[in-house]
Amino acid sequence: MFDRDRSGVRVTAEGQVMLDAAAALLANAEDLERQWDCTAKGQSGLVRFGVAPMPPRAFLSEALLERLSTAPEVRNDVIVRNVDALLPLLVAGEIEFFIAAEGQIPETIPVRAEGVGRCPRGLIVRPGHPLLSVDAREGSYPVLISGGMGSARLADMREPGDGPHHIVEDFGTLVRLTAATDAIWHCSAFAVAEEIELGLLCELPESIYMDPPDFRIMAYSLERRSLSAPAKALLHIFRRQIGILLPRHRPASPPQIRLP
Repeated sequence: MFDRDRSGVRVTAEGQVMLDAAAALLANAEDLERQWDCTAKGQSGLVRFGVAPMPPRAFLSEALLERLSTAPEVRNDVIVRNVDALLPLLVAGEIEFFIAAEGQIPETIPVRAEGVGRCPRGLIVRPGHPLLSVDAREGSYPVLISGGMGSARLADMREPGDGPHHIVEDFGTLVRLTAATDAIWHCSAFAVAEEIELGLLCELPESIYMDPPDFRIMAYSLERRSLSAPAKALLHIFRRQIGILLPRHRPASPPQIRLP
């Protein structure tokens, strides 16, 4: 590998080839070590996950904004579907986990459920809805339900209007229907905070008397599959974002007006 004489030591042509190869191996080893360190800390890699229709409106965008800022090298592949569509993707291994309301997964499916947070139940209507009047009278109103609101547990909710139920997964359509009709939308103030702030929608005072007053948001994954470090880090962000939302949108005390 070397030629030696009185003038010193020089690398032979064959030796230079070996040195170049060794340098490349050392660089690759350092790159591998850095890559492994980033992956173990959830700072790189790919996360493919699903979300039911309601959570994206409540906290997905804020969570991803934080994720893009703190872990720009992590690639996020997000699928927004109803639970009926997300569950087969989870079982097939096409997504690592999905976020949805509790109580929508059959007990026979081998999934692991982790709590992410709680969201208040709400009855959302348009401004000027008959039920917002101080002399509100009972009546029959259409009921709107998002596909991921926990519709399987609607029997537990107190409904002021026993009209026909309409299940719609598209939130833009639900906002427009609620704002333009006397329909009552079973939703969460988390998901329509912007529309409420703008005065486009209102939450019925009756909403805080619903029993139970909130529902759990869960992360569902396969029992025998370990979540990747980036996925665990993302779930941590989801929990923090819901924790930020809860005191912001929940009333400190019940309003004085009660519906008949």
